[in-house]
Amino acid sequence: VIEDAWDEDFLQETDKAWDPIHRCLSDFPPDTPWFYPVDPKNGAWALPEDHGNYPLKLCVLGGKRLQTDEHDYFIRLIEPHEVLDIVPAMQAIDKTWIRDKYLVHCHGAWPEYGEEDVEYTWEYFQLLRDFFARMAGNGRAILFTADQ
Repeated sequence: VIEDAWDEDFLQETDKAWDPIHRCLSDFPPDTPWFYPVDPKNGAWALPEDHGNYPLKLCVLGGKRLQTDEHDYFIRLIEPHEVLDIVPAMQAIDKTWIRDKYLVHCHGAWPEYGEEDVEYTWEYFQLLRDFFARMAGNGRAILFTADQ
């Protein structure tokens, strides 16, 4: 329903880069492939909102949960005042910062881990950073959605 009503002027897609972006911005534990409780035989897990520092931890999966079961789909709300706090923190991030965070916090999360994925993550991070700045200028909240 949400995706059917997208207004392209107020939309920024992140493809699969939302995952490494979140891990970098929230100092997510390395070697933790899951964002919700799973059987230990499937690997380690940690809740996405339990790591990192304000305001960067809010950027992707740190906002307010809008549904209780997130095994298949995330919907998170970032309030307008939080968007205002996030923008200057995101502006201070450069490619080296993303790379350094990626190499630690994305380790063990998926098979694509590596330098090529760092580039992919950086490209989408820049788009997301610009999007947050535009939304802050409009006084808007941000609704983040992703499927697993």
